[in-house]
Amino acid sequence: MQQDTNAGPAGETLTPDLVRAHAAEALGIPPEEIEEGESLLDQGMDSIRLMSLVEKWREYGVETDFVALAEEPTLQAWNTLLTTR
Repeated sequence: MQQDTNAGPAGETLTPDLVRAHAAEALGIPPEEIEEGESLLDQGMDSIRLMSLVEKWREYGVETDFVALAEEPTLQAWNTLLTTR
């Protein structure tokens, strides 16, 4: 069940910039090093990191799963999936 809001832990909204920041944090790299269309798997994203991101984004009211994110592991695809309603 999807909620109508993407309000997160501190009332924050899940934005493309936050998706980038969360992915970069999981990878241990600066956010600006991630290209929109580049595979995050090629940059070191693995299943453990991806599952932690799924849990983090659920705190924002976004219902997604590992499979949906793993099918197209790019920031561009994730932003479409996670931040557009």
